[in-house]
Amino acid sequence: MLNSSSGSRPIKVLMVLPMPWEPKLGGPKPQMMIAEELRRLGHTVEKFDCHDAFPEYKTWPPLLLKIFGPFLPDFSQRAKAFIKANGHHFDVIDVQHDSLPFSKQQLGFNGLVVARSIGLYAFHEEFRLLSLKKWPRKGLRKILSAILRQLRKPRNRRNTARCIATLRHADCIVVSNHDELEYVNSVLNLGPKCVFIPYGLTKAQFAAFSSAAPDYKDRLARQTVLFIGSWGPGKGSRDWPEIIRRLQENIPGVRFLFLGTSGYSDASKEKIIKELGLPNPECVRIIPRFTGDELPELLSQGTVGAFPSYVEGFPVAVLEQLASGLPVVAYDIPGPRETLRHLDGNFLFPPGDIESFSRKLAELLNMNDLSYGRLSKQCVEIAQRFNSQNSATKTLEVYNGYIRSINQKNT
Repeated sequence: MLNSSSGSRPIKVLMVLPMPWEPKLGGPKPQMMIAEELRRLGHTVEKFDCHDAFPEYKTWPPLLLKIFGPFLPDFSQRAKAFIKANGHHFDVIDVQHDSLPFSKQQLGFNGLVVARSIGLYAFHEEFRLLSLKKWPRKGLRKILSAILRQLRKPRNRRNTARCIATLRHADCIVVSNHDELEYVNSVLNLGPKCVFIPYGLTKAQFAAFSSAAPDYKDRLARQTVLFIGSWGPGKGSRDWPEIIRRLQENIPGVRFLFLGTSGYSDASKEKIIKELGLPNPECVRIIPRFTGDELPELLSQGTVGAFPSYVEGFPVAVLEQLASGLPVVAYDIPGPRETLRHLDGNFLFPPGDIESFSRKLAELLNMNDLSYGRLSKQCVEIAQRFNSQNSATKTLEVYNGYIRSINQKNT
């Protein structure tokens, strides 16, 4: 019989994800925060990630993985084999929603299976189709892109089918924004087993951001626009040249700080600078990688955050900037809406509306000290509504509710 946290023994959870269990990446970060809080509360959390499934590819650079990805073995099959061999050690399997398209009978597992979205597959597919129209390739790159698309078509069809099957087989679905909740309910008709749980930051993170935050007058004087994220079209890389150009026209001394650009991509500093096409690239500082301990100090160097991303689940990067006291401007898409809609004024703009996006950034950089200070304080207060302790508590409530239901069926 399954354990329950209301009983004498802790819950044993296996987190399954088809990406590295690394805090520098946005994808696994929410699960890692939940895991940290669950462990703090006395529960056991283990993981099975892509490096556990494919240790032979651990040293491969991102570019090779991107090229040969369609031909690599299926992560879900490796995860299935691991669960069949080890699933009896766990009460809960908490899996990313594209990774386990099997029934519990096929897995040989009678515990609770939770499918967790960190960015719903349908929204990513919508962006993929948008990007083909918005940024068409030319010349040889167009030909190569067309060939790659044909090679990836079978994989894309399998990915979509795998996502839907994972959601349908799961006992429970966890989403982190209301747009995904609505989609699961109205399109997939799986609303009764879908739960909304936003992610959050830990007490230690809030304390570190607060400690490192400079005086608001000093921060405003730095006139620096900050971006956190992997470098790629989905994160707005194609829009940055125009954003920078417009800001420099309005604020000649403006500077830019890009953090964590390596992420899932192979983008080097040189490649990013080339893509930006700037006549004075010294205005841009790029830090491809950083540790969690370094982030508070790095965020303290910014004045405003810019997040021109086209597709997200629940972007922790936005929450981190708000917790540091940085107002953030973003595109009005699922994910950023969950936090930025609480700010006084409009900080969300239609995807691709570079003119309005840039105008808002310039407006923030031109604020007077007192107004900026009040806004910075409000950013921190909004971020504090989203803490990982609440996320973990709600997660435990969901686990326990379904575990009790499963126990009743098994007796």
